[in-house]
Amino acid sequence: METVDVVIVGSGFGGSIPALRLAQSGRSVVVLEQGPRLTEKDFVPSWSFREQSRLFTTYQSQDYSVFFRYGRGVGGGSLTYAAAMLRAPSEVFAYRDGDDYHVWPASVTRAALDPHYAEVERMMSVSRIPWDEVPRAGAVFAMLLDKMGLTCDRARYPMVDCLGCGFCMAGCPYGRKQHLGRNYVPQAETAGAEFRAGCKVERLSRDGSGYVVHYRDHSGLAQTVAADLVLLAAGALETPAVLLRSGAGLGELHPEIGKNLNNNGDMALIFQLPPDFPDAQMFMGRNNAGMITYAFWEEHKITIHAGAGPPALFAALDVVRDDGEAPRAPLGLEFKRFMRDNYPNRLVSSLAIGLVDSVGRVTVDGQGLVHFDFPMTPALSAYIERVAGVGRRIAEATGAKLCRTADSGWEHADAHPLGTVRMGDDDAKAPCTPAGELRGFPGLYVTDGAAIPGGTGVNPANTIAANAERIAAGIVAGG
Repeated sequence: METVDVVIVGSGFGGSIPALRLAQSGRSVVVLEQGPRLTEKDFVPSWSFREQSRLFTTYQSQDYSVFFRYGRGVGGGSLTYAAAMLRAPSEVFAYRDGDDYHVWPASVTRAALDPHYAEVERMMSVSRIPWDEVPRAGAVFAMLLDKMGLTCDRARYPMVDCLGCGFCMAGCPYGRKQHLGRNYVPQAETAGAEFRAGCKVERLSRDGSGYVVHYRDHSGLAQTVAADLVLLAAGALETPAVLLRSGAGLGELHPEIGKNLNNNGDMALIFQLPPDFPDAQMFMGRNNAGMITYAFWEEHKITIHAGAGPPALFAALDVVRDDGEAPRAPLGLEFKRFMRDNYPNRLVSSLAIGLVDSVGRVTVDGQGLVHFDFPMTPALSAYIERVAGVGRRIAEATGAKLCRTADSGWEHADAHPLGTVRMGDDDAKAPCTPAGELRGFPGLYVTDGAAIPGGTGVNPANTIAANAERIAAGIVAGG
């Protein structure tokens, strides 16, 4: 049987970052990635379903009310994310849920993560967007807030000489977005780490004091690799699935594995612009349109991010006018006429992100396939209504018209699942220690979004990355 020092499952932020740090410490490291190896020559400036299916894996809840998208390939979600890299506000780490549980470990604070945020930002060339690169959609969104006497800030991105082509989430074919394949991955390979693409991890089993990782290689052949140190970083849906499929081989698992799925408070808001506002040209510029407002943070613990929504996303949204005017239902003739007359110039999309309780659950079926539920609890319903109320305030104060994003309500998830194997101080409520190690399984760590115990108040990529740097530093320091 092949034996190495470290096996890492997944090559996104939670996988590639520890791969570099552990390889630099002199360990032999193998990273198993289910997706393909992609470079800029593989990215196509297209929103066709064919191209999107190459880049994303999509999961729907069992009642079809919620969906999540994952980037596929070496580099994980960094290949296809809209690339906002923001530090979580300090208040995030003090959040208590409806049971008065302090979800973040006491030792994991904004101050504790700041040096790791700084290192990620250095590695990925993160900087505040220059004024001349703010997309028009972001500027128009800022005008809405300015009309209310509120502020917007320019957001931070790993972009170098951005061309504003509008294809961030199609992989950035021009190489201006600094995804993991341009920094952590090549540096990890230089340090000796091996990245294996097309490898689907099925389960883990014990091997004395270490573990055996069972996977299918790119040809579909069953393979195994053993290590004393295994890091799971396959994403907040797949990481718990690997563990749940491993019950027979690992032994009794923590009962909270797969529970506490958090959607990061994501909720889409779309505004039809007032007649006196300039055109938004929403399909031009970065997919995250450069501007973020913290104006509602103190009152509601939400941030709102301007979007430059590409047509592929708008085609998937059920846009309905909140005031009952046309379009009153998704699709159909009214919808087609509305989109013809308003997209891309008279609509501005945005994403609210906030702090909510972790109410979802991931399970696997008899074939080992992933399923998840995200129930509409009273607390979640109240959060959605609060955010919708903020959207209505913006619309009423500016003369804009708010559009709902689903015929039965509001889209409230997309790309930010968290928390399914969360770290925490409470042995009973958190499967992982604050150091990221799975309780009862020495040497088995969770380093991706599954370990993040609650919402981050902003796009979570930077926090996932900083936490992976923190966990890796702890492993290296522990010898």
